[in-house]
Amino acid sequence: MSRNVGSSDRITRALVGGGFAMAELAGFLGGIEQYFHFFAIVVAVWLVGTSASGNCPAYSVMGISTCPHFSDEQE
Repeated sequence: MSRNVGSSDRITRALVGGGFAMAELAGFLGGIEQYFHFFAIVVAVWLVGTSASGNCPAYSVMGISTCPHFSDEQE
C-alpha cells in the first residue's frame, strides 16, 4: 500500500484521535447516549490507525492524497 496521508494530515489525525480517546476514557462524554461512546472510540482508533500507517482507505476510494508528489526526475 502506498501512503496517501501527508505529515500535517497525520499529525492532525493523531491529535484529534488522541483527543477523542482521552475525552472518552476520562468520562467527558458521560452525558451523551451510550452508542456515541462506541462511535467516539471507533473514530479515535480509525484516526490514530490511519495516522500511524500513513494510509487512509477512504482517501484511496476517493482518489485523494495529501502526500507531496515528488517527480521521478532528479535535478
